[in-house]
Amino acid sequence: MIVKQVSPTNFGAIWIATAILFIVCMVAVPNSVSHSSLMAMLPYAAILAVVAAGQTLVAQQGGIDLSVPGMVSLGAIFVTKIPDQAPNLMIPAIIASIAAGVAAGVANGLCVAIGRITPIVATLGMNAILMGFIQWYSRGFPTPIAPSLGDWAVSQVYGIPVIAVAAAAILAAVQLVLRLTTVGRRFEAVGANPLAAAAAKIHINSYVVAGYAAAGGCYAAAGVLLAAYLKTPDIFAGESYLLPSVAAVVLGGTALTGGLGSIVASAVAAVFLSQLGQLVLSVGAPTPVQWIIQALTIAMGMAWRQGNVRSIIARVSSVPRLLSHRNA
Repeated sequence: MIVKQVSPTNFGAIWIATAILFIVCMVAVPNSVSHSSLMAMLPYAAILAVVAAGQTLVAQQGGIDLSVPGMVSLGAIFVTKIPDQAPNLMIPAIIASIAAGVAAGVANGLCVAIGRITPIVATLGMNAILMGFIQWYSRGFPTPIAPSLGDWAVSQVYGIPVIAVAAAAILAAVQLVLRLTTVGRRFEAVGANPLAAAAAKIHINSYVVAGYAAAGGCYAAAGVLLAAYLKTPDIFAGESYLLPSVAAVVLGGTALTGGLGSIVASAVAAVFLSQLGQLVLSVGAPTPVQWIIQALTIAMGMAWRQGNVRSIIARVSSVPRLLSHRNA
């Protein structure tokens, strides 16, 4: 089977960029890397990392998922509304939240794989459906999370926020499935070269649907974590996660055209984006500036992958040499 080769530097660059960012923060704005700042940043970075993991799975199949806001909000609304009626239903509520995300993901996958609907159109439509359902189900009012789950969300494990530990467990599980199982290797092969996968008699549609389903589960799980951490999440709490999730995938090195990807690299990119936002806030820039920066990071990341930025840098660096030759 033919699989497109991906250079390790595609996934390694984000580690270097993140290290440089933290060094800049320590020098320029030390309070942005203080213990309290890091403890405040990590839960949000962890939640974004789980969302980015789902977006990575979709990107590996050559798609992009615009239903992220609805999926995250769906997980958050189920885990708050169901226990509000019966506190002993917390565990069933968590299961129902993730199951609902998986079901919506399956619907996305069927539309893309069987219905041949463009991923952007299919997932955008699903997002509209989910937002309408959430508005109806919640009656427009948010509900506080059960105290037990809220207390758990702000606890720590050996000084690390428990939200980050839970997110790391989810990410590790997804990464291990992709790397160590036959299903995971076939999943990546389908995204890298569908024609070769079909020639090897791999059922392509099944893996495409599975990718969207797993992504939906990740989004809903992130919604559960977000609701637990916020205590009383807005009914559309997931609206701010679409652009950052795409940015994390691009910066992590996963191609939006499909193929091999790295859940770990996307998670590191989520930390990069979260700390970048922390830096922007520390210098007093407003929230809209963060969105502009995220949009620019996506553009720069795509340009770097295509070699445009490297070409520009090479041309600029050659200017002094050309001038010296001319003067000579």
